[in-house]
Amino acid sequence: MAGDRFLLIKPWSYRLWSDVEHVLAQLLIAEITNRVPVVFWPTHCLHNGFIHTNGFELYFEPVSDYSIFDLAKHEYTFYPPIWDADNLLVEDPGKETWMYRSIGDLISSDANVVVGDVYFSISEIIPFIKKENAAYGMTATEIYRYLFKKYIRIKKDILQEVQGFYQSWLKDGHPILAVHVRREEDDMIIDVRKDIADEHYWQRHSGKYGLKFPIKKDRKYRFLGRGKLLNANSQYHAEIKKLMNRYSIKKIFLLTDSEEVIREYTEKYGDMVVYTDCKRLSASEPAYFIENPVVKRRRGIEVIKDACLAAKCDFFIGNDFSSLSRAISRIKDWPEENIKLLFRRRERRKYPINVKMIVSDRKKIFKSFVEYIKNLYRRILKKLHLGGDEGDR
Repeated sequence: MAGDRFLLIKPWSYRLWSDVEHVLAQLLIAEITNRVPVVFWPTHCLHNGFIHTNGFELYFEPVSDYSIFDLAKHEYTFYPPIWDADNLLVEDPGKETWMYRSIGDLISSDANVVVGDVYFSISEIIPFIKKENAAYGMTATEIYRYLFKKYIRIKKDILQEVQGFYQSWLKDGHPILAVHVRREEDDMIIDVRKDIADEHYWQRHSGKYGLKFPIKKDRKYRFLGRGKLLNANSQYHAEIKKLMNRYSIKKIFLLTDSEEVIREYTEKYGDMVVYTDCKRLSASEPAYFIENPVVKRRRGIEVIKDACLAAKCDFFIGNDFSSLSRAISRIKDWPEENIKLLFRRRERRKYPINVKMIVSDRKKIFKSFVEYIKNLYRRILKKLHLGGDEGDR
């Protein structure tokens, strides 16, 4: 890579595994453009508890021999054009407008320093991969795994914790099933009976309906037509049962941020359940309760530790909408039948499984009614000897 061509990778989401996913895609862009990658997560990132410290390097080794301070040179040119040597450490509050941030613009720029602070998926970058690149011809999943193996080197103290827990609690328990269950979004509900073509595809439960029709697990929701409420995370146990019956699972390594999930799984599976000792939340507590500014690195270590331990298991069931679950699916080359990321599907849309969902059988009932009328119409025509073959169309 050229010594005066850099790609500065800044955070996108400020959540650890989401930003690692963002970093991996940007590293692919660095390879395509022959740039030296430099990752910088500022002090206000979710898992960065120190002042004037690169948050990425609290958990991972640097991806190159350069730092952000090596890039802040007045003789360098920068892209997007909002950046210069004096403001490189700050964040751009307008990055979500995506101005000057198309993939084509970033890849074709001749600036010394290109800043990558918006998210692209690997699938979006694949068309730009050249034949001489090692990732050429790979699938998106294969590219993620290639990049993770090449660039993501976890700090030794974290790996020591991972190995210590594994030796003490998991080593003699194979075959082991890792299960990641996200906390239920208690104040969110998805109503798939609504026409949501032009709306955000999951919606918060209306306040007025919350007052008129308080959420109860056994209630039939009628205010938008007959329907029923599907509980959050209700798919997991059926999938766990399949694997337990087929592979004689001995241990379940449970990853969750929920106290309720811990209780549910220990009551159901007993001594089979193993989990790390970390801070978790009850359903009523907001997510920011989990963070203490003094111990934010500890929280980041716990998230990384869980992912690494899950990757040491034989099977994995996770949440398709979770960056942690996706990271686990990419840390190692899982056999396809050994891993499943769960979601709910209605029509052509995918929905997260850790929220409640109202569904309706109205369409099915309507389709059955239409078929009944068609059949009745055909029988009448046939009995009256009318319409010939047309009645069978």
